[in-house]
Amino acid sequence: MNRYKDIFATGKHFNAFLLEGLESEKASAIEFANKARSTGTFAAPTLERLSQIRGKYHLLVAAEIWCPDCHINVAVMDFMCEAQPKIDLAIVSKGRAENDLQDSLGLDSILVPVVAILDEGYNLIGTFVERPKVLLNDTTGQAMLRYRAGNHMDDTLQDLLEVMEQHERNQDMQGK
Repeated sequence: MNRYKDIFATGKHFNAFLLEGLESEKASAIEFANKARSTGTFAAPTLERLSQIRGKYHLLVAAEIWCPDCHINVAVMDFMCEAQPKIDLAIVSKGRAENDLQDSLGLDSILVPVVAILDEGYNLIGTFVERPKVLLNDTTGQAMLRYRAGNHMDDTLQDLLEVMEQHERNQDMQGK
């Protein structure tokens, strides 16, 4: 029995996630979901990369509706699943992640959203934690301001794609 598969089965879809929380939290999450579906949010090369994904992937997402990072990044993941049917997602609570995922993901704490990126067999191939990597070296705070406005959604998508593409390259090298 695969633990990730079992936890994935307990998760909810994005639409159910949007039903929780305060009205202002729901409105913010919906605003970012709409932005994710707006022309120009994602660069054409990023969308091309998404269309080229060959394998089936599962995004096991720990998220909370009160979390601004979740509003932004889970909206990207929902768009990703809509645009590429080979990818699906299930959202579980931060508490579930602390109880059932933290150790297996090798994390000291759960910063939401945290994503266990799983292959077709629900094997862990990578993670995404809280924000896109491009923000790690933001010493001026300018990138963070752009991120909070939803202007780094393409970077989130690229970070997720990078894990899947690396997995596919590894599979190709192994002749699978």
